[in-house]
Amino acid sequence: MDQSIFKRIMNSVNVPLLLSAIALAAYGSVMVWSATRGMVGADALFKRHLTGLAVGLLPLAILWFLDYQKLKGWAGPLMVALSLLIISPRIPGLGGSAKGATSWLKIGSISLFQPSEPAKLIFIVVLAAVIAGYNGKIEAPRDVLRVAGYAGVPLALILLQPDLGTGLVFVVVALAMLLVGGLKPKWFGVFAIIAVLMVAAVVTLPILKTYQKDRLLVFVDPTRDPKGAGYNLAQSKIAIGSGGLTGKGLQNSTQSRLNFIPERHTDFIFSVVGEQLGFLGAVMLLGFYLALLISSLSIATSSRDLYGALIAAGLIGMWTFQILENAGMTMGMMPITGIPLPFMSYGGSFMITNLAGVGMLMSVWSRRYGT
Repeated sequence: MDQSIFKRIMNSVNVPLLLSAIALAAYGSVMVWSATRGMVGADALFKRHLTGLAVGLLPLAILWFLDYQKLKGWAGPLMVALSLLIISPRIPGLGGSAKGATSWLKIGSISLFQPSEPAKLIFIVVLAAVIAGYNGKIEAPRDVLRVAGYAGVPLALILLQPDLGTGLVFVVVALAMLLVGGLKPKWFGVFAIIAVLMVAAVVTLPILKTYQKDRLLVFVDPTRDPKGAGYNLAQSKIAIGSGGLTGKGLQNSTQSRLNFIPERHTDFIFSVVGEQLGFLGAVMLLGFYLALLISSLSIATSSRDLYGALIAAGLIGMWTFQILENAGMTMGMMPITGIPLPFMSYGGSFMITNLAGVGMLMSVWSRRYGT
């Protein structure tokens, strides 16, 4: 191979990002296989997980080789597509409910995918285009309102499902991008006041569903209703605590193998890691995540323009929040939500979205010199 071609190829690859994503996907596959043992249709579930992983390589490759700058001019159509994606599960005959939210697109009894997952990436692309247009200075009230409108419309549609977990992801992504995009500090203070008022309204008004209120009450008092609303958290803590330093080993756990941990291959996959691989296994997992986030941060700071940096910032915000929320909720440090663990939890739509995010970061990295 010609040396110049080889050099060009190597310059387009962010090795730490790629290796950390591969390590996480492999780690996740092992844990999903172990977590699903003993479940009805375990082999089929694992095959679906691997299928999602394989399919996710396609958008990763496409977005990697696509110049991310070309997405900038499609902010309007993408905003329409984003809104349609979010509301599609509410169309009669197409939507399916899960954990209290109408968030799945279904045909008959067949679940196709979860539209809110790709919607996260489209949201990042659209908001990055809007914020980049202000060249790092967002101060005038009308400019702030315009940006807030682009962020607020999809957020409102998500909350109508109602999908509080995904809504929180949208909020964190928007804040991360506004921080990089040059929003003046005083506006963050205004948003903080609005957030406090919204929380107060949610707590005092009949907005939350019963199961959502129960989750918040359990977070405040972990000992509350251990056989009911607090059951998930209690079993998760037992699983993680019983893993000790090195864990009980794959297939040797009790809480996960005997079905005490609910949603053990999705929302509570971190509990399975803690029980089966122990403290060291959990630390290794967090080490892979740290490598992923550091390499993503390196891509953000190396971007040739603000638009690329904003895309990277949105992905960093999305992954960071999902990691902290998912791991934290299994230990009682965060409220229980339906947020899965990136690259680890079972779910085709989720895995494809994460791999597509890696492709977007690779696109930003490979064009850092303007090529």
